[in-house]
Amino acid sequence: MKIILIVLVSIFLSSPFLGHSQFRFSETIQHSKAATDTQASLFFIDFWATWCGPCVYASEYLSVLQKQYPDRFYVVSLSQENPEIVKRFLKKRPTDLAVSIDYEGETFQTNNTKVLPYGLLVDINGKILWKGSPTDFKKEDLDFHLSQHSKQKEVHKVFKIQKLKEEVFEEDYIPAEDFEMKLLRKTNYENLETSVIGDYMLYKGTLKSIIAKEKKILESQLQIAPALNKNYQIYIKKGTNGLLSILDELKLDLYHTETTGEVFLLDISKLTYWDTQQIDWGKNTAEYLIDDTQIQGDNVTFEEVMYQLSLILKLPIVTTGAEPDKEKHDWLIHHRFYNLMLTDLEDTYGIKASKTMERFKTYSILKKTP
Repeated sequence: MKIILIVLVSIFLSSPFLGHSQFRFSETIQHSKAATDTQASLFFIDFWATWCGPCVYASEYLSVLQKQYPDRFYVVSLSQENPEIVKRFLKKRPTDLAVSIDYEGETFQTNNTKVLPYGLLVDINGKILWKGSPTDFKKEDLDFHLSQHSKQKEVHKVFKIQKLKEEVFEEDYIPAEDFEMKLLRKTNYENLETSVIGDYMLYKGTLKSIIAKEKKILESQLQIAPALNKNYQIYIKKGTNGLLSILDELKLDLYHTETTGEVFLLDISKLTYWDTQQIDWGKNTAEYLIDDTQIQGDNVTFEEVMYQLSLILKLPIVTTGAEPDKEKHDWLIHHRFYNLMLTDLEDTYGIKASKTMERFKTYSILKKTP
């Protein structure tokens, strides 16, 4: 069923650290209920999604700041999802913040927003003053920038109405089976796109990127013939063995061997886990909050959190000394500064880590022999 909406396309001009870019919003879902004025000195764009549990926490955190500075600070939560999905979500989880929809995902793409939650602080001229995870934006940061920016501008002059445009939105497709796979013949994906639709994980990308994600390895650890590495759209229901389903569907085999190269070696002989009470983002939320400085995990396994760290370091991770358990735990790992990360891993979890040359597994995908 299709829903026809008339939406307002808004343009917000900014001057990032280098050059200029546009922030284009296609619809305002709601105006701020916490800001007491129609003008402000500073504006915060809160990138989020309804499926992102940490985003909900980040928005609640920003709501507190918004209420503390109702007349000089203005927060807009920006999603690139279907407006109807956002509206339904807000009925269950209302917010006092202004909420808008990104025009065809342009603002997300322009600012290379791949990890959520994410935020930008901008002045009345659109200059970016701060960027990162919203929960890292402290009251002291806001106080400092407010002391440097006293001029104010009307919100409607910052978020300008450009034109009216008719948009056609389709309700999310919900698969009938636990696993559904479709070849995308006319679409090429440079990067894997992932999203959560109800109880399903949706992938759009090359077969190599999808299998690497399901296997929790780097794409560099996976070899596949170009003829097999086509683009697919795949729905995998939670609890389904997605990797096995993909291999069975395409009649493929996955082989592994070992090679020697630089790895991030973890001695886990003295590993001490956190329990699941350290972080709590509620039920049916995302598992990770990953920003420029740290990884937070709510109820995730050792394998899953180390896969995220491997992606950040762009190195295979090899463990020694013991076998990690498969239970779920909470995690907080700093990754921005290498030496701090090593100290943090050892002091917090008893993990001794180092970059070294070591043997690690690599994988090959081949067609099954008839």
